[in-house]
Amino acid sequence: MFQHILLPTDGSQLSRDTAERAVSFAKAANATITALYAKPIGNTDNIGDLVEPAVLDRLVAGADGKSKDYLGFIKKLCKDAGVEFTTLSVASDSPWEAIVNVAEDNDCDLIFMSKHGRGGLTSLLLGSETYRVLTHSSIPVLVYRPPEIDASRRKAKEKAREKERKRA
Repeated sequence: MFQHILLPTDGSQLSRDTAERAVSFAKAANATITALYAKPIGNTDNIGDLVEPAVLDRLVAGADGKSKDYLGFIKKLCKDAGVEFTTLSVASDSPWEAIVNVAEDNDCDLIFMSKHGRGGLTSLLLGSETYRVLTHSSIPVLVYRPPEIDASRRKAKEKAREKERKRA
């Protein structure tokens, strides 16, 4: 059904867990993966007068190093599993837009990404890149949540209920 999967990463452990699952999914579907890292580089026109050029060069070099590390992890997973892949790194102030644009520009038929554990007020104020991709993409999005996240949330809820029962 799916032949070309876009796999965005931010280098977090959750993204790495998601990448492992996405590669297994791609292998089972005989699909290819395009791994994407959207480098969070701000517009240098806005800060160029405030920051020395050498500092800007270091920021760019740091983002490039992260890109190699994050995409290298997925590259190794794909090679080990025998899954065809490409890697892309793009600079973007808006990761969700980069994800949607890369998926469309590369004819991906699925975006496979994680749902970060941010919730409550933080999620309301900052929003969610996954939510933005879901609401703006015309391409199907598979949102992966590792089982241990659900298990830890269930345990926390059970503890809270237990405390409430003891109070009553």
